[in-house]
Amino acid sequence: MKITIVVVDDDEADRYLVRRAVRKLDFEVNFIEFSSGDHFVEGIKEESYRLETFGETPPPILVLLDINMPRMNGFQVLRNLAEQFGDGSNVMVVTMYTSSNHAEDRADAEEYALVKDYLVKPITAETLTGLVERYCVGA
Repeated sequence: MKITIVVVDDDEADRYLVRRAVRKLDFEVNFIEFSSGDHFVEGIKEESYRLETFGETPPPILVLLDINMPRMNGFQVLRNLAEQFGDGSNVMVVTMYTSSNHAEDRADAEEYALVKDYLVKPITAETLTGLVERYCVGA
């Protein structure tokens, strides 16, 4: 089974840490990176791109979404995803992947049914394995 992991983060160093954690996984991974929220939203909205990238009936896509990004922040991305996918059941699982440990940001993220987890950077291979096992394997 191939797991799809998407990281949406404007910081190259943070995307590098996710790439490094992905390489340590014991799963076959389709890893996709977006350096901005607006590029991710544009791509996921376009059906032909979505089918080409994720397949016709993908397992839940694990999305690691940063909050603080220019042009379109993580909460704006969430609003767009909620409009398109509702609660996201069987489409995607969003984990907020951020440097913000503010209770207000956590509370705002929990308002979205798409958001299943909230991680403060950096990520480890062990944490990523836990997310994959919890949300993608057997889903």
